[in-house]
Amino acid sequence: MALDKRRVQTAVIGHSDSELPVVLPMEAIEVGDFRTRHDGQTYWCGTWLGGCGHQLFTKLYTDRACHFAHGPDPEHTSSCTRKASGVSSADHLYIKHGLLDWLAGQDITAEATIARDTDGLIGGDVLFAPSGHDNLRVLLSESPGSSAPEEKDPAHLMLGPEMTPDPDVLLRQGYVNRIQLVPDGTRRRIQVGTERHGGATEWFDLDDVELTPSGPTTPAVEEIRRLRTTRRPIGVWAPKPPPPQSRPTAPAVSDEDHGIPSQDRDAAMAALAQAVGDGRSRTEIRRWLNRAEEVTHGGATAEENALIRAATDVLLRLERAVGVPTPREPTFQERKALQKAERLLRVLAQHKEHGMAVTFRQRNQLTKAAEQASAWLTDEQRSQVETWQNDPQPVPTPRTPQPPRGRSPRIAAPHPKPFNEAALADGVRDALEHAARLGRTVPLTDLYDQVKGLGELAESDQVQVLRRVRPTARPRSAKPEPPALLTALITTEAGTMHPVYRQLADHAGHHLPPQAETAWTDTVKILHDRYLTP
Repeated sequence: MALDKRRVQTAVIGHSDSELPVVLPMEAIEVGDFRTRHDGQTYWCGTWLGGCGHQLFTKLYTDRACHFAHGPDPEHTSSCTRKASGVSSADHLYIKHGLLDWLAGQDITAEATIARDTDGLIGGDVLFAPSGHDNLRVLLSESPGSSAPEEKDPAHLMLGPEMTPDPDVLLRQGYVNRIQLVPDGTRRRIQVGTERHGGATEWFDLDDVELTPSGPTTPAVEEIRRLRTTRRPIGVWAPKPPPPQSRPTAPAVSDEDHGIPSQDRDAAMAALAQAVGDGRSRTEIRRWLNRAEEVTHGGATAEENALIRAATDVLLRLERAVGVPTPREPTFQERKALQKAERLLRVLAQHKEHGMAVTFRQRNQLTKAAEQASAWLTDEQRSQVETWQNDPQPVPTPRTPQPPRGRSPRIAAPHPKPFNEAALADGVRDALEHAARLGRTVPLTDLYDQVKGLGELAESDQVQVLRRVRPTARPRSAKPEPPALLTALITTEAGTMHPVYRQLADHAGHHLPPQAETAWTDTVKILHDRYLTP
């Protein structure tokens, strides 16, 4: 068999069409732990990696890098022409699922398409079609020496680490967004970077990035856009040209003597600070605010930006009504903190309702998010935060296990060992999507056999895993369809709707009627229609 003889570092788990990637550590001491964590799982040279679809096996070496190897083929019936096999060769799969989860966290549904080049290379281009937004393109590689193409809207383009940005886009837009993956155990973690005009790139985790109508936005993108946009308070007239003579130090208070050289940046900012601090008239503040914006048009420091924002707020209050506070928009960090606080309040309330555990870490996360978003919380939300902060027992007593029925004791048995919730959710999704493509459902007990470790968890932990399962297939037509959770394919031994599905549907806001069999059957049919090959 003329199979690939290179050191293959990546594979997919479960079957050849799986989209669940894994990276094999190169050090022998780490491979032992890897095999323990993935005991019972199979590895494949997946078709979504550009591979041959044959099974792979881990090879442990002490004198060279450990890697995956193809299984024996005594009949010499197969060959592998896989183009890439290094640690980054599965990055497109991590990006596809990572960005879909990131969009889902913002309540945005999307489809993702992985392009395949004519020469068989796969994964260089991933296209996302978010509902209600322009398409988002991730370009990881092209032919050697090529640069990023001219996009209709380059703000919706993310480049891989090796891609060269269009210099005209950098000059016109002021930045380009990049994407990279960094090691995170046996997986890869996504980071988004903003490269400024001039070459410096600032990297952020996905928690600090959001999709806006203007494209993916990082804190650096917000700052660049703000600096490149001249701010003019409501109702302010355009400033008159300054007279040729002016004082080089502190500003004069009279209306006639009001100019300083525009290049005297420090004097302009000192004049604005004094006008605001002394409570000068709105004419005086407007004059120095306009001058400060002129001298900082090419870029401002954090202190200068803060002073300009404070002066703008003061001027707006004076223009509208003396003493009336002017509402402002929350910053990027405040919006993210507010969203996190709202999500944690919902999660903790659901945990309390169902008697599930509430950890100290969750409570501390809520406290931190509430502090950052304090100005934007409602009175009811503040009251809820205080209640959780003063709760003397954040971890409720676990519910008494139910009597065993058949193979169900595993669903109620608590498991004290830590577990990888995201990896288990990926395994469940793969198993359910495979069943959907075949037009089938999966009994929960069979799912235990397909996803190792799931059946050993406590019921509350299983529910947490199942809540993370999101489908990758979307409706085939624009015709509205009822919401369909992929977990609807989980059934009892008799093939009927499993009781856990009602809990999952209620959590997702898809409240089922008391007699839910018809609604459940319709949901299963919708899922089969989406996944079955036309």
